[in-house]
Amino acid sequence: SSSSSSSKPPPPPPPHHRHRQHQHPPSASPGYYTYSVEMLSSTPTPHTSDYTVNEEDYMTPRTRPQQSSRGGGGGPGGGTSHPRQGGKQQQQQHNSYPREVWVLMRRNFINIRRTPELFLSRQMVLTVMGFMMATMFLKPRDDDTQGIANRLSFVIFTVCLFFFSSNDAVPAFIQERFIFVRETSHNAYRASAYVLSGLLTYLPFLAFQAATYAAIVWFPLRLHPSDFNYFFLALYASLLSTNSFVVFVSSVVPNFIMGYAAVIAFTALFFLFCGYFLESSSIPAMWTWMNKISTMKYPYEGLLLNQFHTHRVFGRDILGQPITGFDILRQIGLDKAKYGKWAMVLFLLAWAVFYRLLFYLVLRFASKNQRT
Repeated sequence: SSSSSSSKPPPPPPPHHRHRQHQHPPSASPGYYTYSVEMLSSTPTPHTSDYTVNEEDYMTPRTRPQQSSRGGGGGPGGGTSHPRQGGKQQQQQHNSYPREVWVLMRRNFINIRRTPELFLSRQMVLTVMGFMMATMFLKPRDDDTQGIANRLSFVIFTVCLFFFSSNDAVPAFIQERFIFVRETSHNAYRASAYVLSGLLTYLPFLAFQAATYAAIVWFPLRLHPSDFNYFFLALYASLLSTNSFVVFVSSVVPNFIMGYAAVIAFTALFFLFCGYFLESSSIPAMWTWMNKISTMKYPYEGLLLNQFHTHRVFGRDILGQPITGFDILRQIGLDKAKYGKWAMVLFLLAWAVFYRLLFYLVLRFASKNQRT
């Protein structure tokens, strides 16, 4: 009997050892999550089946109750420390601010690597349109007014292209909204860290897109040879301001369909009041405020000042008289502009900061417990 008992297989482990990862379901109280062990391996985001986020990249606080090896207790008396114990302690952040920004940036880069269309969609648009503009307006003439018209058309089309092509940023936050609400409700990171990491992540990509377009069109169109840096910085600041605006709009709309409609509507209004159809000085007094808040006004006027604020001859009138850059600025009402071209770049950057600040305020005070 002793030999038969010794040959019996060992009993199976208790269920709680075999399914330890399901002890705390996703609906458990805040503070139980660590990283990937107790979370689903992947969760498809709403409104799309392509964009998938990996939960291993998402950061939540490590506050699992600790148990002592002696008697299973975590405190001096052998009791178990409860994660809800100490409400003030539960509200504290569990990661340093630089750590939060770094991990969120890493997650953003991973998402861009997994879904390269987030970056390549606008990159392809700007590259293709840059080649089309370079060949369509190749070497504008300087012996008539057609060359002037070509340059003016190029400037306004470039501004519209950079602003309207930024609509691809609308779903960026909407697709991650439920993740953001869940993680911030667990005090995984601060809303300001989320905003800052998103901005820092896209800075190099936006710079590369602006540099690509500027390099393609600059020399074929024979633009002002000494002001390439300004041309690039104006385009870069335009992308920053419109990206910040689009991200802010996406934080206040319920879905990306409403987001697209709102962004297109406001961008069309900005285009109407930018000073192209009607000079800024000729806009009725009741609509001058729209001219001030139009973010398209600043790159439009800045690029024109950059190109035509010179005595260089750009064409000739019907009498054969030369038309200089100052003459062109006088005809379009920019000869007495209050601000110079560099001030226009500063205005664009100020609008970018303003919209990012609004985005932060929405996340900080208006996005709590919204799981839609």
